[in-house]
Amino acid sequence: GRVVVSITVNPGGFVVATSINRLTNTVNPALRKAAEDAAKKARFNAVEGLNNQTGTITYYFNLR
Repeated sequence: GRVVVSITVNPGGFVVATSINRLTNTVNPALRKAAEDAAKKARFNAVEGLNNQTGTITYYFNLR
């Protein structure tokens, strides 16, 4: 399954908000939670300025 997480990142590089994007193709709550939890732990380079930035992270899950 594919889980797309929309994120908001502050100037310090920390994820301050997450939500499941409509491009997600699975309804499995465990996969959605795992993706959102991983996105919250992501860290990015700090940038100068006062504005938050938005984007998405896509996670692909395969059954084995």
